Amino acid sequence: MNITVEQITDRLKSLPANFLERIWGYIDGLTEEEDPISIPDWQKTIVAERLNEYRKNPDSAIDMDDVFKETEKDVE
Repeated sequence: MNITVEQITDRLKSLPANFLERIWGYIDGLTEEEDPISIPDWQKTIVAERLNEYRKNPDSAIDMDDVFKETEKDVE
């Protein structure tokens, strides 16, 4: 689907001001550069420790389906 700037402009002219503000905010969000996610070292350490523990004893992990079932029981 090819949309021209003129088509967009024509449609925008008929929108209420609050819609235009929302659209402008969306455009700003699209054009901003994303900040790289910075993970603190202490969180990396915790994840590494948990992975090591899992690798030593993979049978100690709980299946996510079981976790969801237990959670649903608690909510009911």
